[in-house]
Amino acid sequence: MVWITFGTALGLSLIAIPTVRSYSLRNGRVVKPRQDRWHKKPTATMGGIAIFLASLAGLLAGLLISGGYTGLPWGILAGSAVVFLIGIVDDFRPISPPAKLVGQILAAAVVISLGYTTNFFTPRISNQIVAQIPNVLLTFVWLVGITNAINLLDNMDGLAGGISLITAGFLAFFFWQAGEQGLFLIALALAGSLLGFLFFNFPPASIFMGDSGSLFLGFTLAVLAIARQPQASNVFAVMGVPTLLFMLPILDTTLVTFTRILRGQSPAEGGRDHTSHRLIAFGLSERQALLVLYGIAIVSGLAGLGLESLDYWLSLVVVPILIISLAILVAYLGRLKVVLVAKPKTDRTLTRIMLDLTFRRRILEVILDFSLIGVSYYLAVLTGYGFAMTPEVLQSFLQTVPLALAGAYLAFFIFGVYRGIWRYVGMDDLLRYLKAAVGSVVVLALVETFLFRPQVYSAVIFLLFAIFLFLSLAASRSSFRILDLFSVQQEKPSEQRVLILGAGDEGEMAQRWIMMNPHLDYRTVGFIDEDPFMAGRQIHGVEVLGGLEKLEEILENYRVDGVILTSDAHSPDGLGQEILPVCHSRGCWVRSLRLEFELLE
Repeated sequence: MVWITFGTALGLSLIAIPTVRSYSLRNGRVVKPRQDRWHKKPTATMGGIAIFLASLAGLLAGLLISGGYTGLPWGILAGSAVVFLIGIVDDFRPISPPAKLVGQILAAAVVISLGYTTNFFTPRISNQIVAQIPNVLLTFVWLVGITNAINLLDNMDGLAGGISLITAGFLAFFFWQAGEQGLFLIALALAGSLLGFLFFNFPPASIFMGDSGSLFLGFTLAVLAIARQPQASNVFAVMGVPTLLFMLPILDTTLVTFTRILRGQSPAEGGRDHTSHRLIAFGLSERQALLVLYGIAIVSGLAGLGLESLDYWLSLVVVPILIISLAILVAYLGRLKVVLVAKPKTDRTLTRIMLDLTFRRRILEVILDFSLIGVSYYLAVLTGYGFAMTPEVLQSFLQTVPLALAGAYLAFFIFGVYRGIWRYVGMDDLLRYLKAAVGSVVVLALVETFLFRPQVYSAVIFLLFAIFLFLSLAASRSSFRILDLFSVQQEKPSEQRVLILGAGDEGEMAQRWIMMNPHLDYRTVGFIDEDPFMAGRQIHGVEVLGGLEKLEEILENYRVDGVILTSDAHSPDGLGQEILPVCHSRGCWVRSLRLEFELLE
């Protein structure tokens, strides 16, 4: 039955997609090259029709073999069909975003009315009827939000299809494990049809799925995620697992919405400012960026599996660390310049408020630190008790964690944790973080000693808290600078290959300036320095190639366009005059870097 469902969906997808592609090309149903997509020629669309039909065929084939029509979740299929029809209409005759939103809400209403809602609030509210009100509201937000998140993710060849395939695969595993046959067959049929689609959509794509595909996939996967019954006994898995499965589209949508509002633009409009585009700006090729995003989706899915199979108390550490790490990566990508700052198209009031909160008030850092402090304190307690979280230890943790948060924030402000800029973190900042971590523990210990007699925790737990808090501060604040070191700018046709003469402090500053200003269109191929002990070493990932005796050989072998002098070598009697004839004979320009303070009168 498993192979019949998957094989039928895969086989029909491989047959149907070329047919749909041929129809689209003949009838002009194509997407022309545009600024927010990567394709270079008109590309067929409407691949979503093939995905839908192949999924349906695979599901019906599995049902025929098993004879299990009665257990089929018809509510999910009804809602998915409604969203698919909305996508078809939009593919043939584009409809406005509000109209699409209304259609998605109607589809969500169909699913909810047939009994598919999250039970997140049920164990927290004793009255089940009252609990169902926030459950329904959360379900509406979840279904509409994930549907549009997958739709927004369809901005690069193979991206939305690949991420949906990974998510469908994990969901199929969950359903197989739980013995939920109807849901398992739907997820399996989706996976088969998507695998066939990727044969034609992986870069360079010959067909796109269109809104009929992205809306259908987003809605169906969103419903499947909340339809599953968690195997774990903890309530954290009820919405935690679905959130992890869709972590990438959620973060991408958040990034796009946030950065567009900051630019004074509407989040609903298209653009090349998604996570995929920013990975290209980071220096990856299109396929490399796609594989990185696939990797993130797989890691998030594995974390979802771990949330149900790992010890509950340990999962409360692993999952937040993963989410924090991905959020920091997205924040780093968000600062890369991938679009020109256009004239604002929305009300600037919201933009001014967000700019004030994020940059002046550092509100995002404060929110991040809330998680870092909580996780560090929890990990200190968990480690101190040998990873055995008893009810008594948990009660003590819940009783004292507000004190840990208050003490840490107080120390952070006293020692100036929020004064630095992540991109320029140095040793003085690390020392400040160490002082703040120690100060946090001192405040916490004093308050606990004063409030609780005998003291709740031993000195070992306070020491562990200081260590974990310092490491979390140092790792988060240093992340931007570390990622800068891994940034490999792609070579562009207009880019000039340069050689830096001098590997001292000025040479390091020259390379850093080149890295910070990609608009210069310089790519450093190496350093030259007369110090023999510098040969073979690297500065910001660029190697010291040797001394001046190798200048001609380096200019030829590395196809150097220009040489940058970083010391007094550019003086009339310095090395500048010595190398000028050699460089000019090779067609290389020579420029000097001057670092000086000029007195203005």
